[in-house]
Amino acid sequence: MKTRKGVSSILGTILIISITLALGGLLFGYSRGLFNNLSTNENLYTQYELLSSTGGFGYLQYTLKNNGNVALHVEYIDITGNGTNDRIPINIILQPGEEVQNLTAISNIVSGNYYSVVVIAQTQNGQLYDTISNVLAVNQ
Repeated sequence: MKTRKGVSSILGTILIISITLALGGLLFGYSRGLFNNLSTNENLYTQYELLSSTGGFGYLQYTLKNNGNVALHVEYIDITGNGTNDRIPINIILQPGEEVQNLTAISNIVSGNYYSVVVIAQTQNGQLYDTISNVLAVNQ
């Protein structure tokens, strides 16, 4: 009579469980990456500096960076406070990861005062997106 040699039942069970767990982990990682792209994330990084000069005129130096995963159409920047109500048209489309920097002249800026700076943007599906910051004006 021949004796058959093979894997014991305990070792076979452990082998099947480990293969199943490895395949489940691969499937989870794949589906997480697949479905992660389906969610939209609007995230606009903003940085401002208000520089005042003599005569009440000044400059807004701004940086806008799209840190989200959808394109944003940046329409304009509003600056309000202390008699100032300026609108700066931007009208650019920032793709994810893109950045824009600029220096724009504005009026009625007094050093030491705070001003509200609002960025208005739209996503590709028409949803409005805005950010609001209070910025202190400093001497140039």
